Amino acid sequence: MTVAKARAGTASPAVSVVIPTYNSSWSIGRTLLSVMHQTLRDIEILVIDDGSTDALNDALRPFLARDARIRVIHQENRGLAGARNRGIDEARAPLVAPIDADDLWHPDFLAACANALAENPAAPFAFAYSFRMDEHDLLFPYIVPRVPPRHDFIGLLSLNSVGSGSAALFRKAAVLEAGAFDEGMGRVGLHGAEDWKLALRLAHRSDPVLVPRHLVGYRFLESSMSQKNPVRQLRAIHAVLDDIGAEFPEVPKRALRDGLTMMTAWLLPAFARNGQFADFFRFGFKAYAFNPFWFTNPLLRRAHGYRVQISIAALAKLLGLRHEKLPHLSEVEMEGGRPFAYLAETRDA
Repeated sequence: MTVAKARAGTASPAVSVVIPTYNSSWSIGRTLLSVMHQTLRDIEILVIDDGSTDALNDALRPFLARDARIRVIHQENRGLAGARNRGIDEARAPLVAPIDADDLWHPDFLAACANALAENPAAPFAFAYSFRMDEHDLLFPYIVPRVPPRHDFIGLLSLNSVGSGSAALFRKAAVLEAGAFDEGMGRVGLHGAEDWKLALRLAHRSDPVLVPRHLVGYRFLESSMSQKNPVRQLRAIHAVLDDIGAEFPEVPKRALRDGLTMMTAWLLPAFARNGQFADFFRFGFKAYAFNPFWFTNPLLRRAHGYRVQISIAALAKLLGLRHEKLPHLSEVEMEGGRPFAYLAETRDA
């Protein structure tokens, strides 16, 4: 029995979708379309306006007229973690799914994750693979893992297997028990790793469940918080590792070092793009020299292998060795269909 059928006719929805937004009028329409196209229909959609100063209300107006499931909540700016927490507090469903206001979901995302949680009652959350796209919904190359990544506590610590703040469906009770998203990090300028910290706290209690399908579109922007200021992002990563090491002292130090190595590897291209070459070499040296046997961890070897494949494809395109254009998501076939065909209506917007 699917979750949607099991909850039919109940007063509260099966899932509360939480969309935190701050000055995202340019993208939130496409995010809302992806939520409205979910095959799991028994949902509420909470848009948390975190003090926006752009034309958000104008962007939302046509969607409010089309879908009564959408509710907009305005608040003074509390940051991304605070906006997510407000949505969780307002949620009426036992399952909550945050999605950033510029990301997208495959139509099967909520149904697949909800059914995975129904089949794994001890799991605090379920998540799916992510793929990357640009601001125009053009799809970057991605690799389908031959072996699913380890996704227990150690796997999430070493690899950040969830990888995106829009990739998971949580049990609301588990999130509240774990303290929700840490707003204190943002108050001291350490934005950008609160989702990883929450996933680790939850995974320490019980293993999450992986849906091994690419169902989450992560919008990769060079102007994003992590890519524009990788030094601050790396400080946030250090803070999470320090907090997790203190909260769970039994965690092997090797796992903490592996986590720093992998997360630094993720940020090194941002340092290079920004011309921060001194930081590139300084932080890269620390991450690998202080963890000289990282390559003995098969998880890290495999993850680095995937990253190298993706980087080679990107470099070949940059050098003009590959001339094919990036495909628009509305034209991309996945699993025998075109799940994002609806984006064609926004393509020239």
